[in-house]
Amino acid sequence: CPMGNIIASDLDGTLFYPKERKLMFPEKNEQFLNRFINGGGRFVAISSRSLTFKKTMVDRLGFDFDFIGCDGCVIEIDGKVVEESFLDPALALPFIDELVRDYKPNMIITTTREHPMICTKSIVGPITKFGYWAYMKVQGVYKEPYIRNDGMFRSVIEKGEAYKLMILIGVSKAAKKRAEKITPELIAKYPQFHFAWLNEFIEVTPKGCSKATGLSKYLDSVQSREDNVLVIGDSGNDVPMFEAYYEQSFCMSHSPASVRQRAKHIVESFSDLEKYLCPLEDSNL
Repeated sequence: CPMGNIIASDLDGTLFYPKERKLMFPEKNEQFLNRFINGGGRFVAISSRSLTFKKTMVDRLGFDFDFIGCDGCVIEIDGKVVEESFLDPALALPFIDELVRDYKPNMIITTTREHPMICTKSIVGPITKFGYWAYMKVQGVYKEPYIRNDGMFRSVIEKGEAYKLMILIGVSKAAKKRAEKITPELIAKYPQFHFAWLNEFIEVTPKGCSKATGLSKYLDSVQSREDNVLVIGDSGNDVPMFEAYYEQSFCMSHSPASVRQRAKHIVESFSDLEKYLCPLEDSNL
């Protein structure tokens, strides 16, 4: 039944939900994904994660797939990068300086081809430092290598090697609410970028780079109709593709209400897509 269909899925909070820090993929999700691929469907991961993380996924799944990374900044199809977008240093550098002055974020992270995370060395106390260490420790298989170096962070921005920024507002529940509140302010103040709220983070990509635009370019490249794709996610950076592909949009039930209300369908897990793809088969069970 999935013949001709494409699933464009977010990773964290969606395909990886619930977290399996040793196995990576929950069993039901992996089994459905295998049935979907074997049935003639096409799968594309669409994530804020970098392309370097894909190899770990491929090793665990045992098959390759297409990838739209850094919220549409890099697109890989059949193992070949076909699209890349980078932050313009002339725009990014003054923005970062103003951001630090006006909002005092805990940390700013950038991503390049080689490095998933290059972080600013924020001045934090021992409790927060322990929190960072503990967070990375419990990530298990989802962990990506990171570098905390102000000079390197600045250098890759200046060289135009950065795909995006991730602004860490804080690690508390209040920080998540503040990040959601700040995002519209930044959108209004800096129209030269695309912003997306992601829990305690705010993501910044070049103007015109979002999961929706990345998926549109992808569908053009594989010569597929827009109504063939199902999109699924759980966070603020998934909202653009919910809006662009509303009739085929699916949001995870654990998502914030402000995200859930932007999608047409609500599901408990990634594997629930099977009953939408194969309604007649499910009705005969």
